Order: sequence, then structure tokens, then C-alpha cells
Amino acid sequence: MKTEFTDFIFEEIIDKEPIDNLVNTLTSLSIKTVYVMREIKNKSDLALEYMLPPSTTINFKKAYLFYDISLIPFFKTRNEDGNKPLILAYGGDVKKNSIILEKERGINILLNPLSEKLSFDTASTNLAKVNKIIIGFNLNLFRDKPYSSIKQARFIISLLIKNKIDMRFCSCARRLIDLVDPQITESLLLNFKLEKETSKRFLMGGGY
Repeated sequence: MKTEFTDFIFEEIIDKEPIDNLVNTLTSLSIKTVYVMREIKNKSDLALEYMLPPSTTINFKKAYLFYDISLIPFFKTRNEDGNKPLILAYGGDVKKNSIILEKERGINILLNPLSEKLSFDTASTNLAKVNKIIIGFNLNLFRDKPYSSIKQARFIISLLIKNKIDMRFCSCARRLIDLVDPQITESLLLNFKLEKETSKRFLMGGGY
């Protein structure tokens, strides 16, 4: 049976790319489920209309990426279909990551816990484990800032592996060219001492 993968992309790619091109590319990469992230930077972003592209091939789902978690209480807790929405919070330095992780706010994923300085420590790891928050990594950061991002990610991932914390690796694509082949990602993650089957599970997604 062919493995089907999951990815996270930004909403703007829907406006930039013809939907047929996007669907065909995702299909060629065996990406079946795609979370389309709306960026929430201020309160007005919560009121904007949010439509997913129609497709019988790709399972598009809504996700909300908060840059300011103080806006989460203003967010409605259900999508139009009655399901709970997927909520992500954008990470940063160790202080910001700890604030995101320290309480139960309904956050599913901490995305990009990276910064110029120390961004993740043992305390952060314990908070993620207690509150069952998945740690997500933007694969394109490894391409754009290979030295700083890979060095930090290697340290963080070692902590997450040791404490059996769930992870996700996604393209966070804003353009078609930003989509990442999951097969290539599997090979990349071997450098982080992630076993192939473990990497595949993280790339397949689910469990939110």
C-alpha cells in the first residue's frame, strides 16, 4: 500500500497558484492531506472569510497559525462543519516557547521553536510533554538558513526523541516551488538520528 503524507501550507499559495497545478503537484508527492494555514497576527484576521479549494483528490483542512497567543480567546472553537479547528502557535526564543507551552490553550502544534539564541531547553520539553503539544518544523528553513536552523533543530530534536514527544515536519509552502518531497525529507531526517519508520509516522501526520 502506498504511503500517503500530510503537509502544512500557507493560505496565500491558494491565491498564487492555479488549483489544478497545486493538486497535481501534491498528488505527485503522495501528499493526501493538506492543512491550509491562515496567519493570525491581529484580531481583524479572525473575521476574514476563509475558503478552502474544492478537490476530490486532496483532503484540504483549515488550520490557524497564531503569532500572538493572546488572540486565541477571541477565536471561535468550532469550524463551520462542527469540528474543532487545528491551532498552531509560532515559536521563537525560549521565553516565548515556554509561554506557549505552559498552559492548556487548545494549541495543537508549536511551529518553528527556533531563534537566534537558545530557544528550547529541558523545561520546554517537559511542558510540551505534559500538555501534549506537538513540535513542528518548517523544512524550508533548513534550506534557507541551513547552518543556524539545522544546528538548533538537531539539539531540539534530540530532546524530543529522548522524551518521546511527537513532531511534524512540513513545507510551510507559500509557492509551488516550496513544496518538499516527503521521500527526500525522510533521508534528511536520518541526519537527526530519526529512524525511517519514525520519520514516516511524523510525515504522515494525524493524532491532532
